[in-house]
Amino acid sequence: MKDLNGIIVIEADGAELGTFVHRHAPALNEAVATAGAVLVTGAEAEGVGGFQGALDALGFRPLAYTERSTPRSEVGDGVFTSTEYPAREVIPQHCESSYAGAWPGRLAFYCATPARTGGATPITDVARVLQEIPAEVVDAVGTRGLRYVRNYGSGVGLDWREAFQTDSREEVEAFCVAGGLQWQWLDDDRLRTVRNAPATAVHPRTGRRIWFNHLVLFHQSSLPGTLRTDLVGLLGEDALPNDVLFGDGSPIPDDMVAAVRSAFERHAVRFDWRRHDLMMIDNMRWSHGREAFTGERRVLVSMSDLISRADLATAPAGRQSSYAPLTASGKTSQ
Repeated sequence: MKDLNGIIVIEADGAELGTFVHRHAPALNEAVATAGAVLVTGAEAEGVGGFQGALDALGFRPLAYTERSTPRSEVGDGVFTSTEYPAREVIPQHCESSYAGAWPGRLAFYCATPARTGGATPITDVARVLQEIPAEVVDAVGTRGLRYVRNYGSGVGLDWREAFQTDSREEVEAFCVAGGLQWQWLDDDRLRTVRNAPATAVHPRTGRRIWFNHLVLFHQSSLPGTLRTDLVGLLGEDALPNDVLFGDGSPIPDDMVAAVRSAFERHAVRFDWRRHDLMMIDNMRWSHGREAFTGERRVLVSMSDLISRADLATAPAGRQSSYAPLTASGKTSQ
C-alpha cells in the first residue's frame, strides 16, 4: 500500500479483481473512509462482469443515472460508460451530479481499455480547493448562491427523454416536484429546468466544508474554442443546454470562474490508467474530470449511496468515523 498525493494505492499483483476486492473489502472501504480515494492496480478482470463482481464485494447498490447532464451508455446493471464526449475535449473538475437534488456518495471507475496517450481521470480534494479559492469569490457565491439553468430538446445537448429516462411528461414533472426543481415546457417539445443551490456543503462524515457545485463545468467560459459564441448566437443566452448563474439570475464573471478553475488545476492529482485498474472515490471529498486523449479509451463507472440535500440538512456532521454503506435515502445502514 502506498500514497499517491492523497490516493491510497493498493497493488493486486495479478489477482483476479473481484476475488481480490472480496478478500480485502473491509480494508478498501475503510481506506475510502479515511482518504476518500483508493486505486487498486495490477489486477486481472473479465470486462464488465469483473467490474460488477468488485462492486458487489464492496457493497455497491448501483444507482440509476437520472437528471443526466452528459451522454452515457448503460453496459451492465448500474454500470455506465464514462461521459461520451469527443476525445479532444477536456472535461473540467466536478463532483458527480452536484447540480442535482441528490447525488451518489461513492463512485467506482474501472479501466477496461487505457488510452494510447492522455485520458487520465484527475481528481481533486474539494475541501482543499475551497481553501484555495480567493475569499471574494467564495463570499460572492456564498452570499448569492448559484442558479443552474438547463434546456433540453433544442437539438444541442440532451433531449429531456434521455436526461430523465422517460417518455412521460407527467413523470418528469413528478421528479421535479419531488426534487425541488422548477420546470417549464416550451415550444417545439423543449423543457427548461431551474434549480437554486448553494456553492458549498458540509461533508456528512467529516464535518468539513467543501466546494460542491458544477460552477466550472456548466459555466459558459468552459465551452471550448468558439463554441460559446456560436451557441449563444444560435440559441440565445438563456437557452444553452447547461448554464450556471448567480442565484438572482445575474451572470457570474469569467474571471471568478477562472480563479476557481485555477485552484482545481493547482491541486489535481493524476495517474495514467492501466488496464483493469479500479478507483473508488468519495464523491463529496474528491472531484474528478477527464483529460483529452488519443486511442480507444474505455473507462466504466458505477454510482452508489444516494445522498440528498434534505439528508445534508438533517444528518449530524462527522458522525461516522469509518465507512458504512448508505441506504437509498442516504441514511446510514447499521
